[in-house]
Amino acid sequence: MNKFFFERRHPLVITAYYSLVLVILMSTTNPLIIFTCFLGSFSFRLLQLNGQKKGSVLYPLVFLLIITITNPLFVHRGGTILFFFLSRPVTKEAFIYGFFMGLMIAGVIYLFQNLQSQLDLEQFYYLFGQRFPKLALILTMVFRFIPLFQRYYHEMNQVQKTLHRTQNRSFKQKVSYGLDLFGNLFSWSLENAMDTASSMKARGYGIGKRSSRVQYNWQKKDSFCLIVLGLAASLFMYVLFAGSYQFDYYPYVENLFEAFNRHWENYLWILILAFVPTLNRLKEAIIWTILKSKI
Repeated sequence: MNKFFFERRHPLVITAYYSLVLVILMSTTNPLIIFTCFLGSFSFRLLQLNGQKKGSVLYPLVFLLIITITNPLFVHRGGTILFFFLSRPVTKEAFIYGFFMGLMIAGVIYLFQNLQSQLDLEQFYYLFGQRFPKLALILTMVFRFIPLFQRYYHEMNQVQKTLHRTQNRSFKQKVSYGLDLFGNLFSWSLENAMDTASSMKARGYGIGKRSSRVQYNWQKKDSFCLIVLGLAASLFMYVLFAGSYQFDYYPYVENLFEAFNRHWENYLWILILAFVPTLNRLKEAIIWTILKSKI
């Protein structure tokens, strides 16, 4: 699907949406909110793959598994003891708390991945380059050097394999090889960063007011979306400080169904908000399929 075929929102609206969902996800330990935001970000991430490598989807789930397993080993609170490990109680409440904290971290990672797929470097410069030129340059260099760093690492490692330096090595030789490879990568990254900084300084970056080669027109739909996001943020803060999202894990976990039944309307709009990108992408896919069938 051509992502430019359908009308896209202004970069400010996209940034505001993901910022709001991120704040909602990290402002409370309510499992219903965490699970809803996780599902919304995870489902949209799956739709964004389009045949790409699945590592970006799998490694947040690894964090989820690790946190779920390790939290009961360090936190021994809870009234339901499952078993003892090294004379320490392992409780069901600690497992459940660790699981939802892992969901929170995985959801945050998926949100940043989705934001990166929706907001390219040109849009990022458009939003922050004029007001924060140095910060925008640093972040853009970081985003640029991560894939270059990975590519250069694979190239160097492949060269060493070709020269048979990685075959039948002892542990000491492996450590020495790893340190040499890290030193080369570090030197390469510093050299490229200095070249980029010198080039930008020579071009006068940050001296005067910076303009963008691409202009994004502000439309009425953008104003409407921004107003809706502002109202949603105000509603969330009001309900949060009112205590309606309060949920206790210790000493016993509250009943999720009772918590949902008490304030179901406060969770319904968060569910809709979390799945807005997924529903929009599904709508675009359906429309695109219908249009292709008419050609």
